[in-house]
Amino acid sequence: MRHLFCLLLAALCLGATARADGGEWLGKVHDFGAFDEELGTVYCEFRMANHGPEPIAILSARANCGCTRPEYSTDPIAPGDTAVVRVGYDPKGRPGKFRKEIVVDCSGAPLRTRLSITGTVIGASNTLRGRYPVDAGSGVRMRTTAIPFGSVAKGHTSGKYIEAYNGGSDTIAPSVAYAPKYINVIVEPRKVGPGEQFIFSAIIHPDATKEWGIVTDSLLLCPTGAKGETPVKVETAAIITEDFSRLTEKERLEAPVIDTSETAVDLGRISKADKPMRRSFEILNKGKRPLVIRRISSSDPSVEVSLKNTTVKPGKSARAEVAVNPALIAHPELLNARITIIANDPDHPTSLVRVVGEIK
Repeated sequence: MRHLFCLLLAALCLGATARADGGEWLGKVHDFGAFDEELGTVYCEFRMANHGPEPIAILSARANCGCTRPEYSTDPIAPGDTAVVRVGYDPKGRPGKFRKEIVVDCSGAPLRTRLSITGTVIGASNTLRGRYPVDAGSGVRMRTTAIPFGSVAKGHTSGKYIEAYNGGSDTIAPSVAYAPKYINVIVEPRKVGPGEQFIFSAIIHPDATKEWGIVTDSLLLCPTGAKGETPVKVETAAIITEDFSRLTEKERLEAPVIDTSETAVDLGRISKADKPMRRSFEILNKGKRPLVIRRISSSDPSVEVSLKNTTVKPGKSARAEVAVNPALIAHPELLNARITIIANDPDHPTSLVRVVGEIK
């Protein structure tokens, strides 16, 4: 028992000696709290006392961001003396919360130390207008009111986000008033203090919609979450495609092949006073597997297109009916519309047929 006590006492003595043998930082984190961007660069000091028997020196101090600048002396720190690392943070153009690290290397223990500074910058009006140009009301500003997802294949997901800033004087709880079933929106963080940033993260799930090709929709976001506030409308756009990446070489050779009997439906000379016109063209399958028409449409309001049979067997065709209402043609001289066909042909997933005419 006495032997065990001696061992424990020796271990404690060694531990105490190790702690005293070298430098000791008197603090490793500094919180500036909330301050105005217009205040300019703010400073704090970190101190290290040398408790060891030998001089030690600070070899380097590096920040993880150009907005943070450490200043220090490389002169040796004598036993019993204290060294200072002065850190400046430039808030210009950086509204919101921040956390920055400074890595300090010394010639003696501790060889490497990580210091950190935190705070919240209350953005200047010019900075906020430049970085968050959309005024969402109640002091909240947003980066944009559009989410372009780009091209997203079925079986996959894609995420985008909108940055926002609470320029008001109260803590807010942003929320989502409406989102399509195929788009999931998350607000982070749920509670946002004055001067803090937050984001609306939107994730699109193409499998949750029957649409193909260009799909446009909208979200309704409540910037503060306050009852009765007017929501902000955010437009969304995506190009939903089919994923052909997993097809084998044999499956590609046997895949459906789309073709059309016409590349353009020419109406000739027409008048906006003419009655609605009807034309048609054939969609052919020159491949070895059934051709599935995912979508056939025209974005021109004067052109409507319909297709009864959306599945075309190999060697067969399906007739697409085109209806044109001259009264709805927007251009005063020409009709130059486009019919888009989206199909399961891996080499030609999108085909175009133009509808043209000259206005009398």
